Amino acid sequence: MFCGATRKALFFQDGPHFDIKRRSATVLATYQNGTVAASVTPFGAGRVGVVGPHPEATRDWFTDAGLRVPRPLGLDLGQDLVSTVMSQ
Repeated sequence: MFCGATRKALFFQDGPHFDIKRRSATVLATYQNGTVAASVTPFGAGRVGVVGPHPEATRDWFTDAGLRVPRPLGLDLGQDLVSTVMSQ
């Protein structure tokens, strides 16, 4: 997963997985079945980051959906995605 650490719970609601064919793509996260959950890839003169789960989800997303709030939340993972897009 992100940052080399496995996360068991992120908020996910009908999100995609990504079929990465470019060798220049940086895979940041995978789902348990190995498909790509987040990546950063060159696009035009810049880079684009995509993510299926919602690392930006706050406690209320989980409680409103009747779900247990994971510890830690995935906010650091969203920051990792943005940092990776901006640093390369």
